[in-house]
Amino acid sequence: MKYLFDASAIFGAVKENKIGLLTGNYTVEIGRYELGNIVRKDYFLQAKISKEEAEIVMKALKQTLSTMEVLQISSYEEAVFETSAQFKITFYDASYVYLAKAKELQLITEDLRLIKKITPTIKASKLNEIE
Repeated sequence: MKYLFDASAIFGAVKENKIGLLTGNYTVEIGRYELGNIVRKDYFLQAKISKEEAEIVMKALKQTLSTMEVLQISSYEEAVFETSAQFKITFYDASYVYLAKAKELQLITEDLRLIKKITPTIKASKLNEIE
């Protein structure tokens, strides 16, 4: 089975050195921005990591994304909006959900709230539930 990973799952996979799970699988372009924001938050706002660590993480994320198929939502905006309304989720989350369903991919996310809202309509799992 092929998977579509959201930013939370990609970040978790990189952190846990499970990058092999991502290679050849899918994400959505918005993930690139969400991942950058996670690193920005850890560095600037919460001071969990140093500037050097942030730079290392950004390089690792960039390299990881280059091994994945990055999907676009262009021409699907209305359908993503409808998905957002159907599940009462953000447009960001709906982009992952819509494309997972449209491409017949299992969504991988660390967002338990999202999993609860979309199942059983959409197949979704946490990172540690796949191998």
